[in-house]
Amino acid sequence: MPPVRVLLASGSPRRRKILTDLGANFAVVPAGIDDGNLTPPPGATALTWTVAMAFLKAFAATKLLPRDAAGLVMGADTACELDGRIIGKPDTEAHARATLRSMVGQTQRVVTGVAFVDPNQPGEHRLLLADVAHVSFGNLSEDTIDRYLTTGGWRGKAGGYNLTERLADGWPITVQGDPDTVVGMPTKRLPEWLALTTAWKARS
Repeated sequence: MPPVRVLLASGSPRRRKILTDLGANFAVVPAGIDDGNLTPPPGATALTWTVAMAFLKAFAATKLLPRDAAGLVMGADTACELDGRIIGKPDTEAHARATLRSMVGQTQRVVTGVAFVDPNQPGEHRLLLADVAHVSFGNLSEDTIDRYLTTGGWRGKAGGYNLTERLADGWPITVQGDPDTVVGMPTKRLPEWLALTTAWKARS
């Protein structure tokens, strides 16, 4: 992996594990932003929203760092989009049930936006990137959905589900693209992006 130090503006254990597995040089600087309370504006797409949120998280994290901090701050955000509508993180069990029902027999677009910012010049030096995957749900019975909801596994998850867990549980789901993009970090693109940030950081 490139030697640039990544300051991850996220408390997500899934994102930390992905970076650890890739052997990235990183530290965690949680941005402290509860994006579950934020609503996309009219006309926003999953692409524009996730990239904007990724930058917001990264920018907020720069305020927690000392002057002349080394490395690049990375923010990330994931959202599902179905029929042109952004599906965020359900805030109630009823909301999660309605969300999962709407996905049955449908293909959703899942976008993870990633922002890299220079902690010393966050407004001027930034890279905004994104990756897209498509997730298709087969038939899910009401009993299957109800059993899942009682576990609380829908909480804090874009679309109300974690792909890895649902596949392990035998849900009829297929993915076109990088499954880790659905989980929250585009693993296949990340080495390329980190190499890009190394060159970009050297020029800035």
